[in-house]
Amino acid sequence: MEPVARFYRHAHLSFKALFGWLSPKVFLMVMVINPLCQLLFFAMLAKYAFNGSNLAGYVVSNALLLCVLNAVFGMMTVITSDRQMGTLQLVVASPANKIAVFFARSLFHMFSGLFTAALGLAFGTLIFGLSFSGEQLIWLGLVWAVSIFAACGLGFVISSFALWSSSMHIWTNLLAGLLLLFSGASFPRSLMPAWMHRLSEFFPLTRGVEVTKSLVTPGDISHTYLLSRIAEEFLLGSVFYLAGILLFFYAEYLARVKGSMEME
Repeated sequence: MEPVARFYRHAHLSFKALFGWLSPKVFLMVMVINPLCQLLFFAMLAKYAFNGSNLAGYVVSNALLLCVLNAVFGMMTVITSDRQMGTLQLVVASPANKIAVFFARSLFHMFSGLFTAALGLAFGTLIFGLSFSGEQLIWLGLVWAVSIFAACGLGFVISSFALWSSSMHIWTNLLAGLLLLFSGASFPRSLMPAWMHRLSEFFPLTRGVEVTKSLVTPGDISHTYLLSRIAEEFLLGSVFYLAGILLFFYAEYLARVKGSMEME
């Protein structure tokens, strides 16, 4: 149990070190008010664009999309914070398992993303007068947990660029925009061009949004369908983490060659 306890301590302390300096006012603005305004904007847009059709699906799926802040920008800080503070060289040179170190740092971003999405769901339910059964909420919790895991996997892939790139905000803003666009949270994916529809299958959150809309839309939905889509999302997230590991080692090599582990 000691390795598990050590893993948890590292995850907790690293997350606290990154965000413990935030005042309650800043945390409230960044992690609460900003995501809720985003939810309200896209939910109202979908309401008027589609005349209120399947409003619950758009509200709940946009609540899930609030995790993008944690999955993309939060994961970016996993490496950029060390690089900015000049401690990245110590992390890379240490004999510790680098994958375990950075995966532990991503753990609390998953929990934070789930919290933000749940807060958005509560906000959307209150504003738009929605209601959900206990079974729906259990399935939503499972779907969202796996979807946020997959989104953090893609965030880990992008965060590996921080070892050699000093323009991380360009990458992260681009990725956040692509996730909002290709997920289909604010419009039916059937309206996408054929090439976008096929490409969206390779983005995390797409299946999560699809299942989320199916769960809150009246009608029967089979457990086999739910489990298969959840399994696909988990597999996609695992592939992203594997790709992130390979990119991390390659980016580490480039950073050593170019001497770019310190911020310019």
